[in-house]
Amino acid sequence: MRRWLDGCERALTLVAALATFAMMLLTTADAAGRYLLNRPILAAYEITANYLMIAAVFLALPYAYRQGANIRVTFLVQRLGRGPRLVINHVVQVASIAYCATLVFATFQQARHIQATRTTFVTLDLPLWPAHLSSPAACSSSP
Repeated sequence: MRRWLDGCERALTLVAALATFAMMLLTTADAAGRYLLNRPILAAYEITANYLMIAAVFLALPYAYRQGANIRVTFLVQRLGRGPRLVINHVVQVASIAYCATLVFATFQQARHIQATRTTFVTLDLPLWPAHLSSPAACSSSP
């Protein structure tokens, strides 16, 4: 199970890095086309906001969680003894799992709703529902 989760984490992190790189290229090309050629890229903003940013943030969550890169307030916990610190760590883990489970459920429901209503971009006939699946994928594969 551990190897499978590690593989999922690596794959999601790679996709997040690729989404960040694609976002950089698309934004640069859109700005160049807009200001140099007076021809912006159609739906560049929508693709960036609805697909690439979501993928870059949510698909990197398992890696950030494993590395401890999330914001932590430790000035109080450091002053506590081993027992209370262990209890607080367990409570925080349970709260994190509950939050991720709620996030997975809510975003999966939202993706199903968007798919059922066939919601697309304003400027292109691209569906929006696949973007909403990156959050459940990332949270469900966090160790």
